[in-house]
Amino acid sequence: MREGMNRFLGNLGVTFRRDQTGRPRINKPDSYLDREQKSSGEYYYYTDRESTG
Repeated sequence: MREGMNRFLGNLGVTFRRDQTGRPRINKPDSYLDREQKSSGEYYYYTDRESTG
């Protein structure tokens, strides 16, 4: 599912993160997290914990 969501969101140019409560949130266009996630190819629920694990 993650690969499909990354592909879908990449086509839309949208990135998601999780807020403090765990809810998915859309990153603001060209925000720091938006740029970081796009450069790493992780459009879907990127976290430091997930990227290192």
